Amino acid sequence: MINARCSCGFTEANEVDETIADHLLRVFTPDDNRGADRQVHLEGSPGLACLCGFRATTPGELDSHFLEMFVPAGRVDASGVEHKGTAEPQAGRLGGE
Repeated sequence: MINARCSCGFTEANEVDETIADHLLRVFTPDDNRGADRQVHLEGSPGLACLCGFRATTPGELDSHFLEMFVPAGRVDASGVEHKGTAEPQAGRLGGE
């Protein structure tokens, strides 16, 4: 099992429902949902479609689209905190359990 971590201290854990992608979207998505291209990026109807017109086939693909639109190149949030993901093996876990 891999433990995803952020340089700010956030750690993804099995018992917590927030993934590293959820964390990054929470800290980088602006209040107006406008990406670097100045278009609104928000899940529309039907599901797995962005209001900009992007259509995903999986939830992960849609999350990746949002991350691409919202996370700045330097990965520094409005408070000046860097958010950079890493993956580390979980202590005490063997064989991917």
